[in-house]
Formats: sequence, C-alpha cells, structure tokens
Amino acid sequence: MIIFIVYLFVSVIVLNKDFLGFSSFEFKPLFINFIINAIIYIMKEVSIKDSFDKFKPESCVFVISIDKKGKPSGMVAGWNMKCSFDPPLFAVSLQKKGHTHKLIQESKEFVIAVPNKDLLKELEFFGSTHGDEVDKFKETKIETEKAKFVKSPLIKHATINFECALEKEVDSGDHIIFVGKILTSYVNRDKKVLFNMKKVKGKRIFREL
Repeated sequence: MIIFIVYLFVSVIVLNKDFLGFSSFEFKPLFINFIINAIIYIMKEVSIKDSFDKFKPESCVFVISIDKKGKPSGMVAGWNMKCSFDPPLFAVSLQKKGHTHKLIQESKEFVIAVPNKDLLKELEFFGSTHGDEVDKFKETKIETEKAKFVKSPLIKHATINFECALEKEVDSGDHIIFVGKILTSYVNRDKKVLFNMKKVKGKRIFREL
C-alpha cells in the first residue's frame, strides 16, 4: 500500500503523468485530499481512556498483602512495572478507594505474583470482587506458599513471585503508586505470562504470550 502511494505521488505530483483517465491536473486535488484524509485516519484526537486502551496487550499481576491479623487479600493490577535494578524495585499503581492499598499502607509489604493461564479463573475472581466484602483466598482455594521475608503469601503456581517491602508511596491523582524493594524472587520456569489483550462487551480477554 505504501509503495503504491509513493508511486502515485511520483507519477502524478512530480512527473505530472495521467492516471486512470484523469489528467494530472484533475487528479492532483483528489490525491492530495486522499493523503489528508489518510493522515486524519491514522492520527486523530481521542479520549484519554481510549488512548490508555491502546497500551494493550498489557501485563497484569496479583497484588497481595495482609491485614493487622495476618489475613491475606489481594487484587489484580494492570498498571505495574519494574523500575530499578539497584536497588531492585517494582512499582504498582492502585486506586485509592480500593482495599488492597490500605493493607499495603498498614503492613508496609506486598507480594507481586505474575499469572499464567492456569490461574485464569482466580485472576478473574480477584479482579472482579472486593477484598473487604469477600475472602478471595477462601473462595478460590488458590494455592499459596509461605514467603521467606514477608508475611504475605506467595501464589504457588504463578509464573513469577516478588516479595516486596514498601520503599515509598507516591500520590498520583486518584491512584497511589507503591514502590516496593524486591527482597527475593521466584520463577516457575515452565510457565508463561498471561496478558490482558482487550475488553469485549465488558469482559477482559486474556492470553499467554
């Protein structure tokens, strides 16, 4: 397609050749109008939400922490990233009105667990329910393992687990960015990583990549 457009440009605009029975004089305005419309189609102003959606596929992670009694809860976060090698840091952005962010502020720790297709049902449940209303671990019977440095549990069959001590938190509009220092990490080498591909009729579509 690009080669064809370049051919038209050179033939009609530069060399003034006729095209499909149109003289170059007649075709030039049509061609220029086509280019303008193509540019508008390629780049147009949209809502912030629509532009954020273009980041997909995006990684999603379980964010796990505990309350004052040591009871674990968690959620699924799409806004997450590695942010430093030395010291090793991982950041996640959580809504202020959520339950998990309160647990992290209280316990000063959290676990990041990267899912795979074997954890799809648990991922959907954790991402669609509220930890202050339902015991997500009890309802899903998700398998866990004891962590080495933090009290929050690891997700046994996750592709990656990070044990994190809260390093700092940054106010970010309607979210809070929690930066955790990675104390240790674990990998299930035979597992892949699950990504949030898009949303169709209100339902998120996930796929391993």
